[in-house]
Amino acid sequence: MRKKREVVESFFSFIGKSPGEVDELDVQRWLEHLREKLKPATVYARISFLSSFYRWAMRDPAVGTQIRANPVLLARPKAPRAYQTDSTKAWTDQELQTIVAAVEKRAAQDLIGKRDLALLRMYMATGRRREEIISLRGRDVRLTDDGLEVGGRMKGGRYRTMKVEDPEVKTALLDYLGNAKRLHVLKTDAPLWTRHDHPKFAGEALTSYSFVKNLKRYARGAGVGEVHLHQTRHTFARIVQETTGSFNETQEALDHANLATTRVYVQRIAVKADKHSRKIGERMKSSRNSKLKEEG
Repeated sequence: MRKKREVVESFFSFIGKSPGEVDELDVQRWLEHLREKLKPATVYARISFLSSFYRWAMRDPAVGTQIRANPVLLARPKAPRAYQTDSTKAWTDQELQTIVAAVEKRAAQDLIGKRDLALLRMYMATGRRREEIISLRGRDVRLTDDGLEVGGRMKGGRYRTMKVEDPEVKTALLDYLGNAKRLHVLKTDAPLWTRHDHPKFAGEALTSYSFVKNLKRYARGAGVGEVHLHQTRHTFARIVQETTGSFNETQEALDHANLATTRVYVQRIAVKADKHSRKIGERMKSSRNSKLKEEG
């Protein structure tokens, strides 16, 4: 909600008009301004926030009488194709290993590193979305003999619990909570991930923005370059698909409601297997060898 409010406020600050005075040309001017510095998906999201504001305003008795139409409708661009941005690229195994090694190095030094390592392992082991992991509360995680059970609210509002049997995830989480003296948060409504950058912020819930800043720093320092948090989910999908070869299993792992979504998702991030070039190459060699024999 805060992000939506900031976007709407920035629009009216840029245009310098009241909501009832805005027309489609104003929206178009703002749209061109956004395109100068933002990617198509981000531009589309911001335009959608503005349109949502106008839909709300037109229904509101207090302001609805001043607004006759939604000025965004005629200026709104087409939605960008799904999964076509840099953030949808999966990491290679080598890139993943390099990033993990960089975070492990920091984890050996301080509490922030231990927290970030536990977070990264949780994202990678579950394939969950950005907010589904960062918003976890202590009660959402249960320790078991063979790992963890991680609950949480999924996209669409459903509560789902999944087993996480990778021992590295449990080890990293307990290492973080133990060193932070926060093991008691399990079974409570306290945030699982908190800030440790300044004493006055101790106990405050960590934001995904803060973790992303750290993740980008780890990746750049390790020579991987620019990364996005959603790449953890895409890398998870790539590994599941490569391991199982099943769209159905990948769909279940990603918690997609529609198999078609999973197909588009996987086709965008997967490196297509080469089934033919070697055979074609052999035919080319055979053809060349036969010609050489005839000439000889």
